[in-house]
Amino acid sequence: MFPSDLETILFDAGGTLVHVDYDHVVAVAAAEGVAVDRERMPLGDAAARLAVDLRLRDTEVQADSDAARIPHYFADLLIGAGVAADAARALAPKVQEAHFESNLWRVAFDDAAETLAALRRAGLATAVISNADGRIRSILDAAGLLPHLDYVIDSHEEGVEKPDPEIFRRALARSGTAPDRALYVGDIYAVDVLGARGAGIEACLLDPTGGYGTVDCPTVVSLTELGRRLVRGVTG
Repeated sequence: MFPSDLETILFDAGGTLVHVDYDHVVAVAAAEGVAVDRERMPLGDAAARLAVDLRLRDTEVQADSDAARIPHYFADLLIGAGVAADAARALAPKVQEAHFESNLWRVAFDDAAETLAALRRAGLATAVISNADGRIRSILDAAGLLPHLDYVIDSHEEGVEKPDPEIFRRALARSGTAPDRALYVGDIYAVDVLGARGAGIEACLLDPTGGYGTVDCPTVVSLTELGRRLVRGVTG
């Protein structure tokens, strides 16, 4: 169940509204002589998200920044997509280099724009809270999503990142929304759900592959499902 009397839907960006540019990763791998099955990349992404969750449960790496987790993420993505572990770990720095040159979380999910538009038509505010590097606003603009958002909170600009509840509090203050009238939508439980809850905000996980199994928060398999459920709740 989602909170009643919602006013604002807050979204993660990477993995939620935009995904890794799979075609570019395949091209980087091919240049290094490694074949990657493009069709398996979403499964690799799901495996990488779960791996982030497990690492965040390890007290020795809980304080790692989002940037510090990226090399592991790309290696886990490649392994999950079927690349042999040794080859994936050798290739990950090349993918990371491509990411630093041009942020790879840049391809909008097919249903992102329409979902955001539908939420706004239903009278809900929409915004982004992203662990980013100062480029997320321009990425969302290039992906055609920025016109559907009321504002964007970029951790690089704020000097604080998820799961620290402070970045969620700043987003609430920006819109003047009470915590119990907001919903946060993300893709990594330990970052998005626990971070939002720390600020008193309920959260929902986007879990297209069902990899999380049973969790103690609402889940959706697509943004389309999220939009339908939220609009139905608002309009009755």
